[in-house]
Amino acid sequence: MAAHDIGTAHLVGHSMGTMICQHAAAAHPDKVRSLVLLGPLAEPPDAARQAMRDRAGKARGEGMAAVAETLVVAATSAESRAHRTAAVALVRELLMRQDAENYARTCEALAASRAADLSAIRCPTLLLTGDEDGVAPPPAVRKLAKSIAGAELRIFAGCGHWTPVEKPVEVAEAMLDFYFRPSAK
Repeated sequence: MAAHDIGTAHLVGHSMGTMICQHAAAAHPDKVRSLVLLGPLAEPPDAARQAMRDRAGKARGEGMAAVAETLVVAATSAESRAHRTAAVALVRELLMRQDAENYARTCEALAASRAADLSAIRCPTLLLTGDEDGVAPPPAVRKLAKSIAGAELRIFAGCGHWTPVEKPVEVAEAMLDFYFRPSAK
């Protein structure tokens, strides 16, 4: 932001990107005007950390095809897989187009990550997730929302972890509603 002379910004992140947004808002509250967190994580649970390291090894050893199909099923809702085939195909393509080594490094970084100081986040915050999000399950996202002062939470029915792909209209409406409130400006 400093390099581009940006004084303040509204931050939006998905999945691991939500963790980056949280750290930025906690470390630089004067720079972050608001947060929209889609499929948000505070930090991975211990059980998921080893699975991410294992996935990194699989991506390195077998390539992205070996992990993509499993992730598509695990991270999209049953409703999306049955009725939003274009959205599911997009998720598959996004995964398949990843460089396996860089994807593995991202998995390892996520496995080693730690939560931001959520008590330091003071900006308006909106959390959006799906009722079938296995990566950022609703109980964990509820807990995260309660840890951020004044945060709002929306859970979309028939939606998995790929919230903006599975429910684009609903996500856009929620974001527009959030941004056009006086407290977010």
